[in-house]
Amino acid sequence: MNGRRSVEEIATNLRSKKWLQQAVQLESIHPSSLNRKLQTVPLDVLKVIYAALVQQIASHYALKSGVGNLGKLRAIDSTEISLPKVHGEWAYVSKSQNAVKMHASLLIAADHHVCADRIVLSTAEIADLNTEVVLALVGDPTETLIMDRGYINYAHFLAWVKAGQPFVARLRADNKCRILHKREVEADSPICLDADVEMVDSNSGEAFNVRLVEYEAVDSRTKKRIRIRVITTRFDLTAKEISEIYRCRWKVELFFKWLKQHVKLEKLYSFKPAAVWNQIYLSLIAHALCELIRLTEQPKGSCWRLLRYLNAYAGETVEDLMTALERTPSRTSRGRRKKRKRGRPRKHPKKLKQAQIIIK
Repeated sequence: MNGRRSVEEIATNLRSKKWLQQAVQLESIHPSSLNRKLQTVPLDVLKVIYAALVQQIASHYALKSGVGNLGKLRAIDSTEISLPKVHGEWAYVSKSQNAVKMHASLLIAADHHVCADRIVLSTAEIADLNTEVVLALVGDPTETLIMDRGYINYAHFLAWVKAGQPFVARLRADNKCRILHKREVEADSPICLDADVEMVDSNSGEAFNVRLVEYEAVDSRTKKRIRIRVITTRFDLTAKEISEIYRCRWKVELFFKWLKQHVKLEKLYSFKPAAVWNQIYLSLIAHALCELIRLTEQPKGSCWRLLRYLNAYAGETVEDLMTALERTPSRTSRGRRKKRKRGRPRKHPKKLKQAQIIIK
Protein backbone atom coordinates (compact mmCIF):
# COMPACT_ATOMS: atom_id res chain seq x y z
CA MET A 1 0.00 0.00 0.00
CA ASN A 2 3.01 2.29 0.34
CA GLY A 3 3.96 1.66 -3.28
CA ARG A 4 7.50 0.42 -2.62
CA ARG A 5 9.23 -0.07 -5.95
CA SER A 6 11.54 -2.94 -4.92
CA VAL A 7 12.01 -5.60 -2.25
CA GLU A 8 15.22 -3.81 -1.20
CA GLU A 9 13.17 -0.69 -0.41
CA ILE A 10 10.69 -2.77 1.60
CA ALA A 11 13.49 -4.35 3.65
CA THR A 12 15.12 -0.95 4.29
CA ASN A 13 11.81 0.54 5.41
CA LEU A 14 11.33 -2.33 7.86
CA ARG A 15 14.77 -1.80 9.44
CA SER A 16 14.10 1.94 9.86
CA LYS A 17 10.78 1.63 11.73
CA LYS A 18 10.51 0.07 15.22
CA TRP A 19 6.71 0.10 15.24
CA LEU A 20 6.63 -1.85 11.97
CA GLN A 21 9.08 -4.41 13.37
CA GLN A 22 6.79 -4.92 16.36
CA ALA A 23 3.73 -5.22 14.11
CA VAL A 24 5.22 -7.95 11.91
CA GLN A 25 7.43 -9.43 14.70
CA LEU A 26 10.55 -9.11 12.55
CA GLU A 27 13.55 -6.86 13.17
CA SER A 28 14.79 -7.22 9.63
CA ILE A 29 14.40 -9.33 6.54
CA HIS A 30 16.66 -9.93 3.55
CA PRO A 31 15.33 -8.87 0.12
CA SER A 32 15.92 -12.37 -1.25
CA SER A 33 13.69 -13.77 1.51
CA LEU A 34 10.91 -11.42 0.46
CA ASN A 35 11.40 -12.47 -3.13
CA ARG A 36 11.11 -16.16 -2.25
CA LYS A 37 8.07 -15.51 -0.04
CA LEU A 38 6.32 -13.68 -2.86
CA GLN A 39 6.69 -16.81 -4.98
CA THR A 40 5.68 -19.32 -2.30
CA VAL A 41 2.52 -17.65 -0.92
CA PRO A 42 -0.44 -19.73 -2.21
CA LEU A 43 -2.44 -17.69 -4.72
CA ASP A 44 -5.67 -19.27 -3.45
CA VAL A 45 -5.08 -17.67 -0.03
CA LEU A 46 -4.85 -14.20 -1.59
CA LYS A 47 -7.97 -14.91 -3.65
CA VAL A 48 -9.88 -15.85 -0.49
CA ILE A 49 -8.72 -12.66 1.27
CA TYR A 50 -9.75 -10.53 -1.70
CA ALA A 51 -13.12 -12.27 -2.00
CA ALA A 52 -13.79 -11.64 1.70
CA LEU A 53 -13.03 -7.93 1.29
CA VAL A 54 -15.22 -7.72 -1.82
CA GLN A 55 -18.07 -9.37 0.05
CA GLN A 56 -17.84 -6.76 2.82
CA ILE A 57 -17.78 -3.98 0.23
CA ALA A 58 -20.81 -5.52 -1.50
CA SER A 59 -22.81 -5.27 1.74
CA HIS A 60 -22.33 -1.49 1.58
CA TYR A 61 -23.09 -1.37 -2.14
CA ALA A 62 -26.37 -3.25 -1.65
CA LEU A 63 -27.92 -0.01 -0.38
CA LYS A 64 -26.81 1.94 -3.47
CA SER A 65 -29.22 2.45 -6.36
CA GLY A 66 -26.65 3.08 -9.07
CA VAL A 67 -25.58 6.09 -11.10
CA GLY A 68 -28.57 8.43 -11.19
CA ASN A 69 -31.45 6.80 -13.02
CA LEU A 70 -29.08 4.64 -15.07
CA GLY A 71 -29.01 1.92 -12.41
CA LYS A 72 -26.00 -0.15 -11.41
CA LEU A 73 -23.38 -0.53 -14.11
CA ARG A 74 -20.59 -3.03 -14.74
CA ALA A 75 -17.60 -1.97 -16.85
CA ILE A 76 -15.50 -4.74 -18.39
CA ASP A 77 -11.98 -4.18 -19.66
CA SER A 78 -8.38 -5.38 -19.36
CA THR A 79 -4.90 -3.98 -18.88
CA GLU A 80 -1.48 -5.35 -19.74
CA ILE A 81 1.62 -5.51 -17.55
CA SER A 82 4.89 -5.85 -19.45
CA LEU A 83 7.60 -8.35 -18.58
CA PRO A 84 11.30 -8.24 -19.57
CA LYS A 85 12.53 -9.98 -22.69
CA VAL A 86 14.50 -12.79 -21.03
CA HIS A 87 12.77 -13.42 -17.69
CA GLY A 88 9.29 -12.99 -19.20
CA GLU A 89 9.48 -15.60 -21.94
CA TRP A 90 6.82 -17.67 -20.18
CA ALA A 91 4.36 -14.89 -21.16
CA TYR A 92 5.58 -14.58 -24.76
CA VAL A 93 3.36 -12.56 -27.11
CA SER A 94 5.72 -11.45 -29.89
CA LYS A 95 9.41 -10.81 -30.52
CA SER A 96 9.10 -7.38 -28.94
CA GLN A 97 6.61 -8.12 -26.17
CA ASN A 98 6.16 -10.35 -23.14
CA ALA A 99 3.16 -9.45 -20.98
CA VAL A 100 0.38 -10.64 -18.72
CA LYS A 101 -3.15 -9.31 -18.68
CA MET A 102 -5.62 -8.53 -15.92
CA HIS A 103 -9.25 -8.75 -17.00
CA ALA A 104 -11.51 -6.86 -14.57
CA SER A 105 -15.24 -6.48 -14.11
CA LEU A 106 -15.81 -3.20 -12.26
CA LEU A 107 -19.09 -2.82 -10.39
CA ILE A 108 -20.22 0.83 -10.42
CA ALA A 109 -22.72 1.02 -7.57
CA ALA A 110 -22.82 4.85 -7.50
CA ASP A 111 -20.85 7.83 -8.80
CA HIS A 112 -17.97 7.40 -6.31
CA HIS A 113 -18.42 3.72 -5.37
CA VAL A 114 -16.56 1.23 -7.58
CA CYS A 115 -15.01 -2.17 -6.92
CA ALA A 116 -13.53 -4.83 -9.19
CA ASP A 117 -15.35 -7.83 -7.77
CA ARG A 118 -14.52 -10.20 -10.65
CA ILE A 119 -10.93 -10.72 -11.80
CA VAL A 120 -9.40 -13.03 -14.43
CA LEU A 121 -5.63 -13.17 -14.92
CA SER A 122 -4.02 -14.45 -18.10
CA THR A 123 -1.09 -13.97 -20.42
CA ALA A 124 -1.54 -11.13 -22.91
CA GLU A 125 -2.03 -13.64 -25.72
CA ILE A 126 -5.59 -14.29 -24.46
CA ALA A 127 -8.00 -12.05 -26.33
CA ASP A 128 -10.48 -9.85 -24.48
CA LEU A 129 -13.44 -11.47 -26.23
CA ASN A 130 -12.42 -14.98 -25.18
CA THR A 131 -15.69 -16.67 -24.21
CA GLU A 132 -14.31 -18.25 -21.04
CA VAL A 133 -13.01 -14.89 -19.84
CA VAL A 134 -16.10 -12.86 -20.74
CA LEU A 135 -18.54 -15.26 -19.09
CA ALA A 136 -16.47 -15.15 -15.89
CA LEU A 137 -16.74 -11.34 -15.83
CA VAL A 138 -20.49 -11.02 -16.40
CA GLY A 139 -22.37 -10.23 -13.21
CA ASP A 140 -25.99 -9.84 -12.14
CA PRO A 141 -28.62 -9.42 -14.94
CA THR A 142 -29.83 -6.24 -13.20
CA GLU A 143 -26.47 -4.58 -13.97
CA THR A 144 -25.80 -3.02 -17.36
CA LEU A 145 -22.59 -4.27 -18.97
CA ILE A 146 -20.33 -1.66 -20.59
CA MET A 147 -17.75 -2.82 -23.13
CA ASP A 148 -15.29 -1.30 -25.58
CA ARG A 149 -14.62 -2.41 -29.16
CA GLY A 150 -12.38 -5.24 -27.96
CA TYR A 151 -15.44 -7.21 -26.85
CA ILE A 152 -17.39 -7.28 -30.12
CA ASN A 153 -18.83 -10.78 -30.39
CA TYR A 154 -22.24 -11.20 -32.04
CA ALA A 155 -22.74 -14.61 -30.39
CA HIS A 156 -22.38 -12.99 -26.96
CA PHE A 157 -24.73 -10.15 -27.94
CA LEU A 158 -27.33 -12.66 -29.14
CA ALA A 159 -27.10 -14.70 -25.93
CA TRP A 160 -27.48 -11.56 -23.78
CA VAL A 161 -30.51 -10.40 -25.78
CA LYS A 162 -32.17 -13.77 -25.18
CA ALA A 163 -31.23 -13.80 -21.47
CA GLY A 164 -32.39 -10.22 -20.87
CA GLN A 165 -28.90 -9.07 -19.90
CA PRO A 166 -28.69 -5.28 -20.50
CA PHE A 167 -25.50 -4.07 -22.15
CA VAL A 168 -23.92 -1.10 -23.91
CA ALA A 169 -21.14 -2.02 -26.34
CA ARG A 170 -19.16 0.15 -28.71
CA LEU A 171 -18.97 -0.89 -32.38
CA ARG A 172 -16.23 -0.42 -34.92
CA ALA A 173 -16.81 1.63 -38.04
CA ASP A 174 -16.93 -1.52 -40.20
CA ASN A 175 -19.57 -3.32 -38.07
CA LYS A 176 -22.71 -3.47 -40.17
CA CYS A 177 -26.36 -3.49 -39.14
CA ARG A 178 -29.70 -2.91 -40.85
CA ILE A 179 -31.74 0.08 -39.67
CA LEU A 180 -35.35 -0.79 -38.89
CA HIS A 181 -36.65 2.42 -37.34
CA LYS A 182 -35.17 5.87 -36.64
CA ARG A 183 -36.08 8.13 -33.73
CA GLU A 184 -36.05 11.89 -33.93
CA VAL A 185 -33.01 13.67 -32.50
CA GLU A 186 -32.62 17.35 -31.66
CA ALA A 187 -30.75 19.49 -34.18
CA ASP A 188 -28.30 20.98 -31.67
CA SER A 189 -27.73 17.70 -29.81
CA PRO A 190 -24.45 15.69 -29.96
CA ILE A 191 -26.65 12.68 -30.77
CA CYS A 192 -26.33 11.91 -34.49
CA LEU A 193 -28.50 8.80 -34.74
CA ASP A 194 -30.93 6.90 -32.54
CA ALA A 195 -32.42 3.84 -34.23
CA ASP A 196 -33.59 0.25 -33.84
CA VAL A 197 -31.36 -2.04 -35.91
CA GLU A 198 -31.06 -5.69 -36.84
CA MET A 199 -27.80 -7.60 -36.50
CA VAL A 200 -27.00 -11.15 -37.58
CA ASP A 201 -24.73 -13.67 -35.89
CA SER A 202 -22.70 -15.12 -38.76
CA ASN A 203 -22.06 -18.41 -36.95
CA SER A 204 -25.70 -19.33 -36.29
CA GLY A 205 -27.32 -17.11 -38.92
CA GLU A 206 -29.78 -15.89 -36.28
CA ALA A 207 -30.86 -12.25 -36.27
CA PHE A 208 -31.51 -10.10 -33.22
CA ASN A 209 -32.71 -6.53 -32.67
CA VAL A 210 -30.88 -3.91 -30.60
CA ARG A 211 -30.76 -0.14 -30.33
CA LEU A 212 -28.04 1.85 -32.09
CA VAL A 213 -26.95 5.25 -30.76
CA GLU A 214 -24.35 7.39 -32.53
CA TYR A 215 -23.01 10.56 -30.96
CA GLU A 216 -20.07 12.92 -31.21
CA ALA A 217 -17.48 13.35 -28.47
CA VAL A 218 -14.00 14.80 -28.02
CA ASP A 219 -11.18 12.26 -27.94
CA SER A 220 -9.22 12.66 -24.68
CA ARG A 221 -5.88 11.98 -26.41
CA THR A 222 -6.07 13.69 -29.81
CA LYS A 223 -8.57 16.40 -28.67
CA LYS A 224 -10.43 15.86 -31.94
CA ARG A 225 -14.15 15.26 -32.35
CA ILE A 226 -14.98 11.64 -33.09
CA ARG A 227 -18.19 9.72 -33.70
CA ILE A 228 -18.94 6.91 -31.26
CA ARG A 229 -21.35 4.09 -32.19
CA VAL A 230 -22.82 1.95 -29.42
CA ILE A 231 -25.50 -0.73 -29.40
CA THR A 232 -27.65 -1.43 -26.36
CA THR A 233 -30.70 -3.27 -25.08
CA ARG A 234 -31.67 -0.32 -22.87
CA PHE A 235 -34.81 1.02 -24.58
CA ASP A 236 -36.04 2.70 -21.38
CA LEU A 237 -33.48 5.53 -21.51
CA THR A 238 -32.88 8.49 -23.77
CA ALA A 239 -30.05 8.50 -26.29
CA LYS A 240 -28.15 11.03 -24.15
CA GLU A 241 -28.43 8.72 -21.13
CA ILE A 242 -27.07 5.85 -23.23
CA SER A 243 -24.04 8.00 -24.06
CA GLU A 244 -23.65 8.74 -20.32
CA ILE A 245 -23.58 5.00 -19.60
CA TYR A 246 -20.75 4.46 -22.07
CA ARG A 247 -18.88 7.44 -20.60
CA CYS A 248 -18.90 5.59 -17.25
CA ARG A 249 -16.71 2.92 -18.85
CA TRP A 250 -13.79 5.29 -18.19
CA LYS A 251 -14.02 4.39 -14.49
CA VAL A 252 -12.40 1.01 -15.18
CA GLU A 253 -9.50 2.81 -16.90
CA LEU A 254 -9.11 4.99 -13.79
CA PHE A 255 -9.14 1.82 -11.66
CA PHE A 256 -6.21 0.37 -13.66
CA LYS A 257 -4.41 3.72 -13.43
CA TRP A 258 -4.88 3.71 -9.64
CA LEU A 259 -3.26 0.29 -9.32
CA LYS A 260 -0.33 1.11 -11.58
CA GLN A 261 0.45 4.58 -10.27
CA HIS A 262 -0.51 4.52 -6.60
CA VAL A 263 0.54 0.99 -5.60
CA LYS A 264 3.15 0.72 -8.37
CA LEU A 265 1.74 -2.40 -10.01
CA GLU A 266 3.64 -1.64 -13.22
CA LYS A 267 6.88 -2.32 -11.27
CA LEU A 268 7.04 -6.06 -10.59
CA TYR A 269 9.25 -7.36 -7.77
CA SER A 270 9.84 -10.74 -9.41
CA PHE A 271 9.15 -12.11 -12.88
CA LYS A 272 8.35 -15.70 -11.90
CA PRO A 273 4.74 -16.63 -12.78
CA ALA A 274 3.63 -17.24 -9.18
CA ALA A 275 5.20 -13.97 -7.99
CA VAL A 276 3.52 -11.97 -10.78
CA TRP A 277 0.04 -13.35 -10.03
CA ASN A 278 0.58 -12.81 -6.29
CA GLN A 279 1.68 -9.20 -6.70
CA ILE A 280 -1.38 -8.41 -8.81
CA TYR A 281 -3.67 -9.78 -6.11
CA LEU A 282 -1.75 -7.93 -3.38
CA SER A 283 -2.40 -4.71 -5.30
CA LEU A 284 -6.10 -5.59 -5.59
CA ILE A 285 -6.23 -6.26 -1.84
CA ALA A 286 -4.66 -2.83 -1.19
CA HIS A 287 -7.38 -1.13 -3.26
CA ALA A 288 -10.16 -3.14 -1.62
CA LEU A 289 -8.85 -2.29 1.86
CA CYS A 290 -8.84 1.43 1.04
CA GLU A 291 -12.38 1.27 -0.35
CA LEU A 292 -13.64 -0.70 2.64
CA ILE A 293 -12.11 1.73 5.13
CA ARG A 294 -13.58 4.62 3.17
CA LEU A 295 -17.04 3.04 3.22
CA THR A 296 -16.86 2.01 6.88
CA GLU A 297 -15.56 5.26 8.32
CA GLN A 298 -17.09 7.47 5.61
CA PRO A 299 -14.21 9.92 5.38
CA LYS A 300 -14.31 12.65 2.76
CA GLY A 301 -12.35 12.27 -0.44
CA SER A 302 -11.21 9.47 -2.68
CA CYS A 303 -9.33 6.20 -2.19
CA TRP A 304 -6.15 7.95 -3.33
CA ARG A 305 -6.52 10.58 -0.59
CA LEU A 306 -7.12 7.83 1.97
CA LEU A 307 -4.06 5.91 0.77
CA ARG A 308 -1.85 8.99 1.24
CA TYR A 309 -3.14 9.49 4.78
CA LEU A 310 -2.70 5.80 5.62
CA ASN A 311 0.92 6.08 4.52
CA ALA A 312 1.51 9.26 6.54
CA TYR A 313 -0.26 8.02 9.71
CA ALA A 314 0.88 4.39 9.56
CA GLY A 315 2.69 4.70 12.90
CA GLU A 316 -0.08 6.67 14.61
CA THR A 317 -3.40 5.64 16.15
CA VAL A 318 -6.61 5.17 14.19
CA GLU A 319 -8.09 8.14 16.05
CA ASP A 320 -5.29 10.39 14.79
CA LEU A 321 -5.86 9.14 11.25
CA MET A 322 -9.62 9.79 11.33
CA THR A 323 -9.12 13.22 12.89
CA ALA A 324 -6.78 14.17 10.04
CA LEU A 325 -9.17 12.82 7.40
CA GLU A 326 -12.14 14.74 8.78
CA ARG A 327 -10.22 17.98 9.43
CA THR A 328 -11.79 21.02 7.81
CA PRO A 329 -9.46 23.56 6.15
CA SER A 330 -8.53 26.47 8.43
CA ARG A 331 -8.38 28.87 5.49
CA THR A 332 -11.43 29.43 3.34
CA SER A 333 -10.12 32.29 1.17
CA ARG A 334 -9.28 31.48 -2.44
CA GLY A 335 -6.56 34.09 -2.34
CA ARG A 336 -6.25 37.45 -4.00
CA ARG A 337 -6.97 37.19 -7.68
CA LYS A 338 -5.69 39.80 -10.07
CA LYS A 339 -8.23 40.91 -12.64
CA ARG A 340 -7.06 40.40 -16.16
CA LYS A 341 -7.32 43.48 -18.35
CA ARG A 342 -8.90 43.00 -21.71
CA GLY A 343 -7.60 44.63 -24.84
CA ARG A 344 -4.42 44.28 -26.84
CA PRO A 345 -2.36 41.14 -26.11
CA ARG A 346 0.79 41.67 -24.09
CA LYS A 347 4.09 41.81 -25.87
CA HIS A 348 6.15 38.68 -26.15
CA PRO A 349 8.88 38.66 -23.48
CA LYS A 350 12.45 39.21 -24.57
CA LYS A 351 14.56 36.15 -25.18
CA LEU A 352 16.96 35.46 -22.33
CA LYS A 353 20.49 34.23 -22.68
CA GLN A 354 21.15 30.67 -21.57
CA ALA A 355 22.22 30.59 -17.93
CA GLN A 356 25.54 28.88 -17.28
CA ILE A 357 25.86 27.87 -13.63
CA ILE A 358 28.66 25.81 -12.08
CA ILE A 359 28.33 24.56 -8.49
CA LYS A 360 31.55 23.21 -6.95
